Order: sequence, then C-alpha cells, then structure tokens
Amino acid sequence: MSPNELNPFSPGQLKKLFSASGIRLAKNRGQNYLIDRNTAERIIELVVRGTPLFEVGTGMGALTILLPPDSPVYTLEIDAGIHRLLSGFPLPEHIHLIHADFLKFDPAELNLTELFFLSNLPYSISGEAVKRFIEFPVFKNGLIMVQKEFMDKMTARPGMPGYGIMSVLCRTFLSVWPLFPVSRKCFFPMPSVDSFVVSLTKKEIDIHQDELKDFLSSCFGMKRKTIGNNFKKSGLPLETLVSLGIPLTARPEEISPEQWISLYRRIKT
Repeated sequence: MSPNELNPFSPGQLKKLFSASGIRLAKNRGQNYLIDRNTAERIIELVVRGTPLFEVGTGMGALTILLPPDSPVYTLEIDAGIHRLLSGFPLPEHIHLIHADFLKFDPAELNLTELFFLSNLPYSISGEAVKRFIEFPVFKNGLIMVQKEFMDKMTARPGMPGYGIMSVLCRTFLSVWPLFPVSRKCFFPMPSVDSFVVSLTKKEIDIHQDELKDFLSSCFGMKRKTIGNNFKKSGLPLETLVSLGIPLTARPEEISPEQWISLYRRIKT
C-alpha cells in the first residue's frame, strides 16, 4: 500500500495522521473508528446495490472506501479536521465528501428520489438520527451500527428494560432486524461497550412521527406514574383508556406499541 493511500484499518497510520494534523478525537462525538476490515466487509456485503448511498459519519472511511462504484456515495462528516484530512487523499470518483451535520442537513439538497442509509452512529445522536431516517421519505432502507444498549431500546418489548418512546417509534415506523454484534476491540480508540449492526426498513403508515412523539412524550412523562395519572395531568380523556381495555393502573412501559397507536388514533379522531 502506497504511503499516500488511506488505510483506515491501521491504528498506527491513524495515530500518525491524527498527530500530524493536530486532530484530537472527541468522546462526546463518538469518534471511535472501525478498524476491523472483516467487519467492514461483512457490513458492505449487506448494502443494497444499485441505489445511491448516504453515509452519516465518514470517519476515516473504513466503510466508505469499500463501497462498490456502481452507485454514487454521499458521505457526511461533521468534524472539519477529519473532513480536511480525508479530502487530502485520492478517493474514487463515486465518493462525494460532504462537511455537514446530519441533524441539520436536508437530504433533499441532493435531488434524489431514494438513498440507502448507512452509518456507524455515535450513541449521543443515535435517537435523533433514527428519527430523521423515519422523517425523510428519501430513506427507505438502511444499515446502522449502534451501541448494543441503543439496539436494545429499539427492539425492547413492553416491560423490558429500555422500553420507552424509542421502542414504540421503531416498532411503529420501522422493521428492525438486529444482524450481528461487533466487539469493542474492532474500534480505535476502543470504546467501553460493544456494538450491533442493525437493518432498517421503513413501513408505510399514515401517522406523523412528530405528532406521535409528542403524544408519547406526554404519556411517558412520568414513567413511574400510572397511565391514568399521566392522562389526567395531560388533559387526555380517561374514557379512551377504558374503551380500549387498558387499565388506568397500567404504567406506560407496560403498554404495547399497538395499544399506543390505538390510543393515539382514538384521541386524534
């Protein structure tokens, strides 16, 4: 490999690059970069071919440089230093580096009808990033790598640890398939937790995510309180609970996503 060629799978090269560029990685941005090529190749094998790809968090390009050239790749990097560093390497023509914050970026700027979503998501933005995946019609399918704790929230069932608003949103708007774990040893610097690769497919449903989220926020506002008390405090009709056979003494974390949707629809009509 040429010394001018990027090798994101070499911790030694990454250390030298960061030192020479004066880059200090920030824990609060989740700057733990994938360095295990086998894991990267396993993820790339699952990417839907023939659809333009949208990557959130270029990082040092462990996934980016392995993406096939048959479709354009639009890859966002929020860190200005990392973006400058990557821009100094020769990259294939189908890869388009964008310096931007995904939480502020509108994919409609790319003027494409569909984008495959790919990201190694930092824990700090995982929830908001998934909500934006749901929000933008251009995203229909995706692969994300998230901390196992967040994956557990996405897939939690009523009464399980971590079950809450994110669980209901994911069950309502997405088909979520946990695919395989990724050891913390596959990253540099090594984080304190393991990760999981998850497949996402958007469902077609006639509900506005923001309205449902606001409704759930008012109901989950005090998780230790009963749903009856939360309804009273929010000014919501208790008879709706009774009509759906939900006990007033139930707690929010005991109510299934299907029941939450029934409640939401009944109150909105």
